Amino acid sequence: MSDLIVGIDLGTTNSEIASFVNGKVEVLGPEADKMLPSCVGFSPAGSLLVGHEARHQQLLYPNLTIRSIKRKMGSTEPVKLGDKEFTPQEISSLILRQLAQWAEQTLNQRIRKAVITVPAYFSDAQRNATREAGELAGLEVVRILNEPTAASLAYGFGDAVHHTAMVYDLGGGTFDVSIVSVEGDVTEVLASHGNNQLGGDDFDDLLLERLEREFQNKHGINLRDGHPEFRALRPGAGRSVGER
Repeated sequence: MSDLIVGIDLGTTNSEIASFVNGKVEVLGPEADKMLPSCVGFSPAGSLLVGHEARHQQLLYPNLTIRSIKRKMGSTEPVKLGDKEFTPQEISSLILRQLAQWAEQTLNQRIRKAVITVPAYFSDAQRNATREAGELAGLEVVRILNEPTAASLAYGFGDAVHHTAMVYDLGGGTFDVSIVSVEGDVTEVLASHGNNQLGGDDFDDLLLERLEREFQNKHGINLRDGHPEFRALRPGAGRSVGER
C-alpha cells in the first residue's frame, strides 16, 4: 500500500492539513475549526508551545512568542525566542510537525509525505526554505504547489468544462493573483503576480498605527515607547484581516 500524501497550507496566520478520506477531501485536526495558528513560543517554564497555546500567551510574553514566520522564509535572519535563536525553517518545521501529528491522530496512521502550498510569487530561496522546513519536520515534500493553483484544482475538480478564471489569495502576509485555464483534471497557469509583503498583517499594522497616533494625540501617551504588551494586542494576535 502506498503512503498517504497530505496537503498542507502553511499560512502566515493559520495553517491547515487535509487529505482524501473516503473519496473526498477532509481537513484534519482535533480543533473545531481545524485551523492551527501559525504561532510558536516557549512558556516561562521552558515548555514548547505551538498553535493556540502560543497565541494565547503572546499578550503576556511577546518576547517568548513568534508569529508570521512565513514572512521570513528564505532569509538568513535569526529568530529570537527568549535567549534561544532559531532559523525561520526551524520555526516553520514545528508548525508542520504539529499538523502532521493532527493528521496522524485523526487517521491513525503515520504521515510521511506531503504537498505544501506556497504563494505563487515565492522566490526559489523561499520555496527551498519551505521544503527544508518540511524535511526538518520529518516529511518528504513531494511537491511545492502554488496556492492559487491549489485553489483552482480544488474548485475545478471533476468539472470537464473548459474555463479561464482569475484566482486571488489574500492571506495574512502575502497577496497573489493567477490566471488559470482549467479543463477536467488539467490546470494550466497562464500568468501570476503578487506581493510577498502585503496581507492582513499589513492592514492590521496600519490600523494599529492609526490607533496609536490618535491615542497619543488624545492622552499624550506614546504606546510605542515602553508598552510592548499593547503591540501584542494587535488584531493579528487574534484573527488577522487576511486570515485564511
